[in-house]
Amino acid sequence: MSSPEASPQFSLLSQRRFLPLFLTQLGGAFNDNFYKSALLMLFTYGGIERWGLSIDVINNLVAATLIIPFLLFAPIAGQYADKFEKSRFIRGIKVAEIAIMSLGAVALWLNSAALLLLVLFLTGTQSACFSPLKYAILPQHLSAEALTGGNGLMHTGTSLAIFLGMIAGTLALSVAGGYWWVAAGALLVAWLGWRASLRIPPAPSADPELRLEANPYKQTLRTLACARENPMVFWCIIGNSWYWFLGSVYLTQLPNFTRSVLSGASLVVSLLLVLFLVGICIGALLCARLSRGHIEPALVPLGALLVLVFGVDLALAGQSFAAAHPAVEGALHPLASMAEWPRAWRVAADVLMLGVAGGLYVVPLTALIQERSRPTHRAQVIAAGNVINALFMVAAALVGLGALGGLGLSIPELFLTVAGLHVLLCIGVFMKQPEFLMRFRARFVPVRQ
Repeated sequence: MSSPEASPQFSLLSQRRFLPLFLTQLGGAFNDNFYKSALLMLFTYGGIERWGLSIDVINNLVAATLIIPFLLFAPIAGQYADKFEKSRFIRGIKVAEIAIMSLGAVALWLNSAALLLLVLFLTGTQSACFSPLKYAILPQHLSAEALTGGNGLMHTGTSLAIFLGMIAGTLALSVAGGYWWVAAGALLVAWLGWRASLRIPPAPSADPELRLEANPYKQTLRTLACARENPMVFWCIIGNSWYWFLGSVYLTQLPNFTRSVLSGASLVVSLLLVLFLVGICIGALLCARLSRGHIEPALVPLGALLVLVFGVDLALAGQSFAAAHPAVEGALHPLASMAEWPRAWRVAADVLMLGVAGGLYVVPLTALIQERSRPTHRAQVIAAGNVINALFMVAAALVGLGALGGLGLSIPELFLTVAGLHVLLCIGVFMKQPEFLMRFRARFVPVRQ
């Protein structure tokens, strides 16, 4: 257990109580997205059997293969994380990752689409089992003063690992011998993650007497009941899940927004995605500085307000850009040309600041969930959050499908619709838990003399 003194945020990266877990999480997040991106490239360009399905259907199938394990297995893993010592459990999961990546190498050698999807499902299962552990173990190793900083670093590292995994998986299959680069790379990262996990300090059982429930449905209900014990924790989970809803909408729509609204070339898509990622990292890291060594609920309304402002402006900026710079005869604007237009800089600033706002919004929510959950049920509470996160991501896909396909809205109109939903969600959360707005007024609203 850490000492009660607050630690500078980046000093955690040199401490055993944080660094091994941080590296273990980085490896897992990288491998999930490395393998997923490589699989999508195989289905899109590699000539692998698609059973007569379109690439759009395949993309949704791949996404579902990664989400479903969180609904099925996160609640089961949460109870094991509460009952048993956590560092040993993590090491077991990393050994399983090595085995899964070995099976992935076999699947690539056989060029079997069914086996590749099975491996992807198993990577999702491994991630679903690891997620309750990584967030439940942090409060056992970090003081309350260091918890926001630790979560900010974890969120930043995870975002970077996801992005780098996506890029590496795409690039690996664009070179000769790409299959073997993917197989060897995934195995190497899994082995390095296991090596890092050996250094994670012990985290004793939170509830050794916990009765295990083997039925996934009953255990899901039990984890949801644990999440509802503390109203503040429950509404933090809802707010956290809304972040994943927003992220799913923006990350899914940014490529098509760039092409159909901005008429931008593919390099513009990459730049906007990088800006979004950089923004998330900046926002997550800013939380520790703005919270001043405390877990600060005031940052949640601040982040939510900025999400609204820049989400609305992104929609308006996109429409303004399209009116001022229409594509000529269907040609796409290259990045160099767009860099000369002020309206393009406005769009870029909105995307960057949306990421910053998201980081400011989600990190304190995660820290509040960790701090205010009952220690004996903390991992199960986090598992309940995983289930709700997955449901919100499914809802995001359905909203996007219904708005763009069913109602025929444009992407800027979808962004405005989501902004309206954001207002309603935040009003509901802040009415249920007035502490958020009370802390926001005390921290950020000037007092009139």
